[in-house]
Amino acid sequence: MVHGDRNCLVMAGLFSAALIFFYPLVLPTPLLEPDEGLHATISQEMLEHGEWIVPTVHGQPFLDKPILYFWTQMIGLKTFGMHEWAVRLPGLLFGLLGSLTTGLLAWRLFGRQIAAIATLMSMTMFLPLVMAQAATHDVALVPWTNLAILCLWATETSSTRRQQVGWLAGAACMVGLAILTKALIGVAIVCIGYGLFLIFSRRLSLARCVRLAVVLLVGLLMASPWFIAMEIRDRGYLYYYFIERHLLGFATSTQPHGEESWYYYAPFVLLGSIPWSWTIVPLLFDEWRGRKSRTATAPEMILLLCWLIGGLLFLSIAKSKLSTYALPLFPAIAILTAVSWQRFVDRQCSAATVTWFSWMNRLSGVAGAIAPIVAMLGLQLLLHTTWPAICWLAAGVVSAISIASLIDAENKRYARSFALCCTWIAGMVAILMTWPFQNVAESYSERRLAEWINRQDSLPEHLILIGGKPSSVIFYLKPEWRHVLEPEQFVEMHIAELTAYTELEDGDVLAFTQHAVEDASAECQQILSQSDETAGQFQIIRGTDDEFLPVQVAGKFSR
Repeated sequence: MVHGDRNCLVMAGLFSAALIFFYPLVLPTPLLEPDEGLHATISQEMLEHGEWIVPTVHGQPFLDKPILYFWTQMIGLKTFGMHEWAVRLPGLLFGLLGSLTTGLLAWRLFGRQIAAIATLMSMTMFLPLVMAQAATHDVALVPWTNLAILCLWATETSSTRRQQVGWLAGAACMVGLAILTKALIGVAIVCIGYGLFLIFSRRLSLARCVRLAVVLLVGLLMASPWFIAMEIRDRGYLYYYFIERHLLGFATSTQPHGEESWYYYAPFVLLGSIPWSWTIVPLLFDEWRGRKSRTATAPEMILLLCWLIGGLLFLSIAKSKLSTYALPLFPAIAILTAVSWQRFVDRQCSAATVTWFSWMNRLSGVAGAIAPIVAMLGLQLLLHTTWPAICWLAAGVVSAISIASLIDAENKRYARSFALCCTWIAGMVAILMTWPFQNVAESYSERRLAEWINRQDSLPEHLILIGGKPSSVIFYLKPEWRHVLEPEQFVEMHIAELTAYTELEDGDVLAFTQHAVEDASAECQQILSQSDETAGQFQIIRGTDDEFLPVQVAGKFSR
């Protein structure tokens, strides 16, 4: 890599990281339901109660996620205060760390040049990029998965026993952190990927199996103190989490997200790796041609393919499926796409691959030039709004970047073309986050409702939400009101419960979204039409002796 090419990639990396991982922190985006508000409220509640072991929500143990991500959010809230950006900072930093560790692994496997490309590709892939913006635990799993595989690979190339022991210790630490982040899913993907690599690279031996078993055992022992403490504090936790949530979640459809088809992950992996997924096609084509001509596949390629395919098969077999579970597979995709791109640049691929790359670069360049303007026009019509002049100026600049990338590709200045393409993606993210996303974010948040409550003279005796969840409301409340809030004082209710009626008592508040009542019965809509106040997306009904509420809820809140 020449000096100018390296500078282009470094500048593109810094600029993209700034727009993707740090710029969102300065935007006034509210906490979004369901997950972001829930996780923020759990971390806030733990911090304010000095609880560092048991995640709690509304005073009740929250048993569905391990502790590590909550710890990072608690540290963010303690350091920077009860702000939305303090909630999001850990996820964004984990997203950045995932990209950097992807580059570190690529460096170990293929060298510095592919490492730089893999880092940028990992940073700008659609699904990892989007998930980093939200407070999801799966984002934090990616760096531990990367580093565990890196350490296991390094044991294969270590020249001394001391180095090998050091790398095995590092792998065990990463396994322990993965367990504290998402329990066994990250461990399973690492073990399946590395185990298949040992088989297909013909390196399987008793010594390697023993080393892998020791890594898993030590990792489990490192993570076990927290799980043991949870079992002591909440009897039955280990059975619930590892048997019901993991074993039964894998084998049966009884757990959440258990009704999806076996091919559920295929579109998420394909579309989630846009705009780089198309570069996988020529790589697999050339690898297949090499196998047919008896050319051995490099062990590094075998490792990445086993990681990707083995992990994808494991996730597809499991009954419980969710798109974010696939995030640990995307580093393998990023490195494979980086290898494919570098082979094209170095002319180490077939003529058919060169033709594919040339035409796809042209198609991407033209699409990238059109997309910003078309997207903003379409969103303007869809959202019934008007974007300011600076938005259209930014869209024009991003379109010009795509045209410049296409020109560089046509003139075989591939490093600069690739750097500009990554800059284009980061620019599109910034535009969408600044205008369209802010326009719709309030419709997925309870921030305005919490602000309405904070303006009142006292807390509602009971807040009943239809079409929302109380988590974000609690996060935004005045601290003095959070401290006196009772566990059942704020609850959610489904619109279907509005079938029998009784009085809504004075001091109670019913808040509902218009979206939640669109398909409600005529009787329900008649009751909710009594609303005469609004708070963001919510309409408000205050309790008086003349208004009505479902019998079931009134009985639950009887005084």
